[in-house]
Amino acid sequence: MNRLALWRNLTLVGLLGLMGLIVVWNLWLASVQHVPLWLEIGVLLLPLALLVRGIIAGVAQTHVYAVLVSLLYFMLGIWVVLDPQERVYGYALLVFSTCLYAGAFMAAKILGKRA
Repeated sequence: MNRLALWRNLTLVGLLGLMGLIVVWNLWLASVQHVPLWLEIGVLLLPLALLVRGIIAGVAQTHVYAVLVSLLYFMLGIWVVLDPQERVYGYALLVFSTCLYAGAFMAAKILGKRA
């Protein structure tokens, strides 16, 4: 199997998983909202939405940006895990951000060698 396809698919799983998780959790599953819903979803989805086109097109620089963005969501996941009511959300953020990090890092490495 093509290694680049494997890492790009893992990147997409992480990216789309984070986007879906943020929307589903904040719209339907969150029992308590401390911040206005439109603000929380907007702030959390904007960096991910900016990455979608470049990740799908296979742009190496966008994969590098995805690595950096994934670290922010990893830190958010660690912070959310500390709240007992949202622990599941925190663990899911950690899983998807790790998928995004690993996939984007390896895809950028392979795409960088090809360029």
